[in-house]
Amino acid sequence: MQLDRRSVLMGLGGSVFALTVPEYIAAAPSPERFAAARKDDYGNYSAALFDLEQGDIREVVLPARGHDVALRPGGSEWVAFARRPGRFGVAVTLDAREPVWFSAKEGRHFYGHGAFSADGRLLYTTENDYEAGRGVIGVRDAGAGYRQIGELLSHGIGPHDVGLLSDGQTMVVANGGIRTHPDRKREELNLADMEPSLSYVDIRTGDQLETHRLSHHLRRLSIRHLAVAARDTVVFGCQHRGPGDELPPLIGFHRRGEAPSLVPAPDETQMTLKNYIGSVTADSEGSVVGASAPRGGVVTYWDATARRFLGACNARDGCGLAPTHRGATFLLTSGEGWLASGGADGLGPRQATRYHWDNHAILVR
Repeated sequence: MQLDRRSVLMGLGGSVFALTVPEYIAAAPSPERFAAARKDDYGNYSAALFDLEQGDIREVVLPARGHDVALRPGGSEWVAFARRPGRFGVAVTLDAREPVWFSAKEGRHFYGHGAFSADGRLLYTTENDYEAGRGVIGVRDAGAGYRQIGELLSHGIGPHDVGLLSDGQTMVVANGGIRTHPDRKREELNLADMEPSLSYVDIRTGDQLETHRLSHHLRRLSIRHLAVAARDTVVFGCQHRGPGDELPPLIGFHRRGEAPSLVPAPDETQMTLKNYIGSVTADSEGSVVGASAPRGGVVTYWDATARRFLGACNARDGCGLAPTHRGATFLLTSGEGWLASGGADGLGPRQATRYHWDNHAILVR
């Protein structure tokens, strides 16, 4: 490359600038990479590692609809789970190695979520012991082809989402409280006596440490998704199974040793949520939580420490949320096929894709 005389003089007259340009270029951040499940226009299901600049980096074809994705600590691979009542899971490395497939054992199916142990050695999966009508957490050895080596009780019915607290030993489980059976497809069998709960489990022993149930008048509020924010504040999102003219708060906050607190959005926003929260995710700093309401076409944002509403943005069929490297900013995926990033101040430009994105997304690196 040739430099003109003006460039040379600028370099000599501004040595600091000249020295910092190469350093700046070398330090330029690479595009953030995300993973999510999706479907194309022909009805084919897949899960992919992608970024917003070059699109797909790696794709794996799924036999049926996927749901959530979990990242193994260390960032070496990610796992995609089947949507309830599917039984498959697949671990995908960031290099070209073949994916590793695994399945729920006989009499179980996945609920679509899971979490790794802090050291990445074990994978915990939310599952339905559907003949007994109880929730279980499958325990799998990630270093041995995800072979199942144990099972814990979720201490509730319908464990959907799961997270690990900062001590690396305490698991928090969102038990939706709704009994289902794969032979009855997606029929909900116990709406008259639902038992939603938030349970804390010792992953070493399976002991029930705490279980919290909502008050009786909120018994139709199914606790579905959660995020562990700063200071181990658990933020959970609910789906109301009662009359449509009831508008209970859908976002809850909890820390161990306390009672759960549910916080409504402002009236005009609460109505648009359509009694359904589809995804809950904490930002990269753990201070702001995004909660999507795809049926209402809106994403809400919450201060996890102050437990207050921060704002909302319109996002038709927007459900999947993943943190970015910037605080209070998220990637948003839509079933309509677009991707965008933003937060309580609004969304950036929408990037069209040829996929209908499923309910969840994660930041890989």
